[in-house]
Amino acid sequence: MIEIKGRIVFLDYLRIFAFLSVLIGHEFSGNIAALSGDQSLHITLRCLADILTPFYIGGAAGVVVFFLISGYIITHVLRTEKPVEFLIKRAFRIYPLFIVAILLEEFLGFIVNGAPLSPFSIFIPRLLLIGDFFGTPLALAGVEWTLRVEILFYLFMAGMKAIGLFRKSDWLPLLLLVISMTLYALPKVPNSLHWNYGYFNLYTPFLFMGTCIYLAETKMAKKTTCIVSVAVMFLFFLHLISEIQPLWKETHYAVLALILFLSLLSIKNTIKDFTAVRFLSSITYSVYLFHKFLWDYLLLIINKINFSLMPINFQVLSSLLLFCYLAHRTIERYGIKLGQRMASYYREWIRSSYGQSSQDHFLVCQDKPGASNG
Repeated sequence: MIEIKGRIVFLDYLRIFAFLSVLIGHEFSGNIAALSGDQSLHITLRCLADILTPFYIGGAAGVVVFFLISGYIITHVLRTEKPVEFLIKRAFRIYPLFIVAILLEEFLGFIVNGAPLSPFSIFIPRLLLIGDFFGTPLALAGVEWTLRVEILFYLFMAGMKAIGLFRKSDWLPLLLLVISMTLYALPKVPNSLHWNYGYFNLYTPFLFMGTCIYLAETKMAKKTTCIVSVAVMFLFFLHLISEIQPLWKETHYAVLALILFLSLLSIKNTIKDFTAVRFLSSITYSVYLFHKFLWDYLLLIINKINFSLMPINFQVLSSLLLFCYLAHRTIERYGIKLGQRMASYYREWIRSSYGQSSQDHFLVCQDKPGASNG
């Protein structure tokens, strides 16, 4: 049985890999591809570039790792938090920095490029992360799509906790498997024939896989059931992506991401905690939100400054990391603290309204930390 409280260090390393995969895939893939095709270089260097390709191409491996982490940690958190308390904290964790990123993208597009401001019919669903239900174009140069999936996962998991399914955790892997199979058969969301066609159907099961891995590790569910569920979900993913996103079937990014997650999980007790690792892990969300749309604006500024002592891309990267660190230290951290305070107010309200020993039906389920049916 793993400890409920305390930092889960191996996830910090995985977060760093994930944001580096996304950052490299979006901003440096051309440089690595050039290395791979440069016949003047030693074959070992070209081979190394080829080996790295499935780990960064399109940032896809990083996204899979992000989802596996989320499925794992959300299940961990919900063992001790009540559903409403959990949703309050997640809302203040996600939305403040996301809203600032949306507003900054709108402002820069309007001021620098003369782009028209988005109408409210687009702006509001985008801000609420419900754009998939309204056909709303993606913001943040496209990276918003993962947050739309995450928000629905939070609501789903809070609902599972509210109706008491965490007390029947042996059944959770099978339930998640059935839902994944249902997603496989349902109409594709988003349904527009763009690069993200069907991404909700494709990638939601990775969140479920993270949950199953956690359930198996903590013995909340039978390990065999969890392994079979993960394997079947993964096979369904391979078949579905070959059908609706055939270009992605030519790379091993998904299986490599899953292997990486399981490998670090298997040695998690030997992984050391370092200040530098915590720092890089802490800015993961900020880097993910800002990197793609902000990169070109930073490049524009740095080109005007014309500081030639360092490579341009290094200057842009350094500026981006500094900006993201400041955004994390201010907006993100204050949002998290405010969420904790609001959750505390909610707990006090429940106590004063219903008493110490009462339950507010679905809102305050009393799942005991460490309770297991596995």
